[in-house]
Amino acid sequence: MSTATITVHHTSTSGGLRGAVASEWTKLWSVRSTWLNMVGAVLLTGLLGLQLGFSAAFERDNPAPDRLPAPPAEVGAMAVGALMIVQVVIAAFAMVPVTSEYATGSIRSTVQWTPVRRNVVLGKAVVLAPVLFLYGALLGLVAAVGAGLAAGRWADWTASALVTELLQIGVYAMLAGLFTAGIAFLIRNTAGTLTAAFLLLMVVPLMLGQSSISALQWLAALLPGGAGEAFLGGSSDLLSPAAALGVLVVWAVGGLALGLRVLERRDA
Repeated sequence: MSTATITVHHTSTSGGLRGAVASEWTKLWSVRSTWLNMVGAVLLTGLLGLQLGFSAAFERDNPAPDRLPAPPAEVGAMAVGALMIVQVVIAAFAMVPVTSEYATGSIRSTVQWTPVRRNVVLGKAVVLAPVLFLYGALLGLVAAVGAGLAAGRWADWTASALVTELLQIGVYAMLAGLFTAGIAFLIRNTAGTLTAAFLLLMVVPLMLGQSSISALQWLAALLPGGAGEAFLGGSSDLLSPAAALGVLVVWAVGGLALGLRVLERRDA
């Protein structure tokens, strides 16, 4: 009597960076905070767009006696104005995949399932990058449509300008979000990360930019928020849009690199 031996070869394709990306994608869309953030951001952006559109129409219908009539308002430019306010909500979206794991303790399971910690950071970045780009472009479109409808006959719907500005908004949302995700690994809690993002993206650049001291103006321009304003605005006394984009890339890559270093050196 002979015995048959069957050898089963099992090849796993779910490990490494590919598995980390698949895991992060599932985690991102399986929690309520992701959807609540998006719904809230769409509503807020739409309301801001309406406000900016009504304001633009009012200013053009009631010009000051000593000023020439203003040209129609570009809907893309109004979308940029709305995004500069809503960007904190986008930063919150980007940090939650990191800070929520530290808050619940699930980060320990994450690093056990993905022992190469570099893949943890890269997995989150690979998932967040396209999502943030589309998220920013979507919010820009919502703001542009709301502003254009509210501005009525004073709205400039030039398609080429609108598409360009939506693409720029998407790029800025992606880079600012990746920077926020990176520093989330450093700070490790929601309140602290959101505060740091709020300061670096909005408050500090705005404060320093009002100074008459050249060094402080340069510092404001080189912060993420200042560089984002120059990139989206298309003009700056200190940074060209291309230079501003380079600064944003440095902040995004630097934030992720710092987050990776902290994750590798500290216990989860």
